[in-house]
Amino acid sequence: MKKIYKAPEEIPLQIDLKTVFLAGSIEMDKAINWQKRCEELLQDQFVIFNPRRNEWDSSWSQTIENIHFKEQVSWELQALERADIIIMYFAGDTMSPISLLEFGLYAQSHKMKVVVEENFWRKGNIDIVCERYSVEQFKTLEELIQNLLNKNI
Repeated sequence: MKKIYKAPEEIPLQIDLKTVFLAGSIEMDKAINWQKRCEELLQDQFVIFNPRRNEWDSSWSQTIENIHFKEQVSWELQALERADIIIMYFAGDTMSPISLLEFGLYAQSHKMKVVVEENFWRKGNIDIVCERYSVEQFKTLEELIQNLLNKNI
């Protein structure tokens, strides 16, 4: 069975393992490729949904009329809905508006685990929402990954 699905690959209806969606900072590649690290460490125990598309074109107009853009956003929404666990990573020195939108959509889902770096511009907001809705927070991505691996043994 395939273990990593990247946008816009079709996600099968039947998946036998727990699934993890890698949500968080990409910001037109301003953020480090943290998703690659997650893939490497988690793919033995989980099926990964990674929205970081291999052939992204930043010249695409971000409108509903643009078929490539609509395909990307639709894939992400479907994968978020299907995921058992959502890793939400907010990298410092990024704005991450789409990640903030997804965070708001899934804050009460009980399937999100969050890392927000100290210098993220809205860290206070993230901390308060996590506290209010009992969203698990971790200081580092490595800590979050170890938590997932230990719970899935």
